[in-house]
Amino acid sequence: MKISRNASRLLLGTSLLAMGATPVLAQDSEQEEGASNVIVVTANKREQDLQKTPIAITAVTGETVELLGISETTDLAAIAPNVSVNGGTTNATAAVVTIRGIPTSADEALGFDSPIGIYLDGVYLARSAAASFAIADIERIEVLRGPQGTLFGRNTTGGAINYITSRPSDDASLKVRMGYGNYDQINGRAILNSGDLGGVRMTLGVMFDQRDGVVDNLLEPRDSRDPGSNKTFGARWAFEADLGDKLMLTNVFDYTTIDAVPHAAQLSAVGDGVFRPNVTLNGNTFSQVQPAPVGPYLAGATALEPQCGAPSNSVSLSRLDSICLQDAGLSNDKVYGNMTRLELDLDTVTIRSTTAFRWWDNTIQSGDLDGVGTIQGALFNTSTLFNGFAGTAAEGFLPFVFPAGTPQGIIDFVANSPVPTTTQPLFKISNDREQEQFSQELEIVGGSGTAFEWVLGGFYFEESGSEVNPQTFAFVLDTNQTVFSQFGPLSPVFQAANPARYRAVAQSSTLGYSIDSQSYAIYGQGTLRPGGPDAPLAITLGLRYSWDEKSVVRTQNGATPFTSAEDIALNTQSASFSEPTGHITIDYQVNPDLNVYAMASRGYRSGGFNLRQSTRSDNPATTNINEAVGLIPFNEEKIDAFEVGAKSQFGPVRLNAAVFYNVYKDLQSTVPIPIQGGGSFGTQVVNAGKINYLGVELEGTIEVTDALRIDGAFGYVDKSVKDFPGADVTGTVQNIASIVTPGNSPDYTANAGITYSDYIGSGDTRLTARFGWSYTSETPFFPNPLSAPFQQQTAAEARSLFNAQLRLDGVSIGNGPEFSVQFWGKNIFDEEYVSRGIDYGQLGFGQIIFGDPATYGVNVEFTF
Repeated sequence: MKISRNASRLLLGTSLLAMGATPVLAQDSEQEEGASNVIVVTANKREQDLQKTPIAITAVTGETVELLGISETTDLAAIAPNVSVNGGTTNATAAVVTIRGIPTSADEALGFDSPIGIYLDGVYLARSAAASFAIADIERIEVLRGPQGTLFGRNTTGGAINYITSRPSDDASLKVRMGYGNYDQINGRAILNSGDLGGVRMTLGVMFDQRDGVVDNLLEPRDSRDPGSNKTFGARWAFEADLGDKLMLTNVFDYTTIDAVPHAAQLSAVGDGVFRPNVTLNGNTFSQVQPAPVGPYLAGATALEPQCGAPSNSVSLSRLDSICLQDAGLSNDKVYGNMTRLELDLDTVTIRSTTAFRWWDNTIQSGDLDGVGTIQGALFNTSTLFNGFAGTAAEGFLPFVFPAGTPQGIIDFVANSPVPTTTQPLFKISNDREQEQFSQELEIVGGSGTAFEWVLGGFYFEESGSEVNPQTFAFVLDTNQTVFSQFGPLSPVFQAANPARYRAVAQSSTLGYSIDSQSYAIYGQGTLRPGGPDAPLAITLGLRYSWDEKSVVRTQNGATPFTSAEDIALNTQSASFSEPTGHITIDYQVNPDLNVYAMASRGYRSGGFNLRQSTRSDNPATTNINEAVGLIPFNEEKIDAFEVGAKSQFGPVRLNAAVFYNVYKDLQSTVPIPIQGGGSFGTQVVNAGKINYLGVELEGTIEVTDALRIDGAFGYVDKSVKDFPGADVTGTVQNIASIVTPGNSPDYTANAGITYSDYIGSGDTRLTARFGWSYTSETPFFPNPLSAPFQQQTAAEARSLFNAQLRLDGVSIGNGPEFSVQFWGKNIFDEEYVSRGIDYGQLGFGQIIFGDPATYGVNVEFTF
């Protein structure tokens, strides 16, 4: 049995790793001094000891964030089990986050909600493409694994990540950091704390970071505009005021702007023109997507820039150090927001109101998605099909295929004319997106420290956004098959004489829309300890009811905007969704060092609209049939999750473990579909049946000595696809689950590290050194091989990445001020690894995007 075999493997692996996890990663500076072993988290809307919180959660302190150089969402992959992060495709802030096998949507269109909730100081961030931001001062990051169907802003099925920024300090201070690294990376940061000014405290933080690209674009003379380059500026202002003894006002404003050239998209596979035969599954026959013959077309195309070499040389599964991107423009992202929180502390009850606004603007000047430079190839045009046939064996037969009565002079002129060419790229895009959101949450927290602790709350969220996404692409045709096979006995003659068998259809289209959504929720959670506040047994019940409403107006999805009343109506749609969710948890404090728990929960992800779906008007010629197809909403997803876990602290060893089983129903699955004849590159979304997840997680630390710590984590998820719909050759929907592999969902993740920290010499200088490793198993990005012909060539192979840090605190030169210096390296062994892959299916090519190569640098920090 597959699960049993895999279970035996994971038990062996976890037994070897049982001596590792929530790393030094979850320790604070006080613990480094040997004073405290308590990690405080707020996952239940109140401050609790991590080890007594019956949730699978990893907490990362600000000190660890500084040491590891965590600056954005994509840096989180190595800190928690069953968490992986892959980068975006066309803008620098996007990320695909996967928790327990469940990923955020790889499609960045605004019609999808995320199954992973990302929060900033408890404020929900609706767009994964806008979830990477520069924060000047982080106090803690909490990663919650499993459905969050009760207390967190939007209902999510996979988990939640909460960035918690530092509160203004009571003491005035100024912290300044400067750094330099390879690829001419320059960074600087300053954080000013006002201290207590009569009940008012303020923090102002600013940061700047820039670097050159990591791959040489041979068509771009400036290193600062090579792929992987970026220039980031961020600012954060936090204000805190005591409005009497019981009431506190907090206001936080943050702003980030990023000018970047996304990482290079290089071709990893091209269609070879070989027919992909039908596949038989359970007695049913299914056709496979036939990729366009891009490979033979590139072989016959001419590179207009000699430094780029032959176009086919740009197709590689290995990372290319140089590439030709003639249309690689800047992607500019502006992400900013304001949060206002009022907190009234009435001793036994705390009332908290949080009001937040957030905005995101993204402009992509130009995105080159083929990496072959400017190529010139044969153009498909019905009026020039017989150009170039002069002097061939087929020339004498041309009068038989031209309309009767065509003068011989015209036939000769056509035959002697060259086949027209085009410099159409395989795929090029630009984009203009914007999104704004408002949220209001009211929380009432009571009973802290008593036998019954409870939380009540209400949540409101609204969002509006728009996108205008022009696209140009080439669809390659094998004219021997599509055209010159139509001439009966003359077909072989024309096919043999064809001067340009592979020709490109030049296409341009635009996707344009606006969207609005609202979400409402009420929730409550109570924890009862029947034996009193210090009793070992606790029962927690949480309930939430969510309502979601969405409306969309799509103005264009093709070469021209929608103008007819019927098309406008078909592309103006709305839908509503709702679902009750919650959980019941029983936890038992076996002794002061061991807490065990069991949980059953339900999560929900709202439905929405696939904004790349093709719509179709009614054919007026068939008066008795209505063929009109409008925008069709896809339904909500639901997950039922079951989990048992243990959290232990035995002397110097901390070990947390969890085993979970999830039943995920009505998954929203995206399949790419190119729409020919002037349509945009499209996708189809289906609620794809059912997947069961069985997984295990271990994380912990060992304090070998006061100065030496070892940490590690291990995660495994077995994914059993039970139902996935696919239409067979007769159009009948069948279950093709046996060949489907969930995308963006690695089976294994692991990390480990060793940290040494102690004073050196007789002074106050402290040395901290860390060496860390993270592992992610092979990750396919597209689930269905029938529609993804390049599934393997666009997948990410297993990767092991190593990072290292060396930090000195309390350094002084002569009588000068003390300072800290840190040397750091990421991916220090220069592992080549794929961060993202895209299978363009019928368009005839696949691409991969590699993660950063080895990067390293030094930072110096002064505190006044």
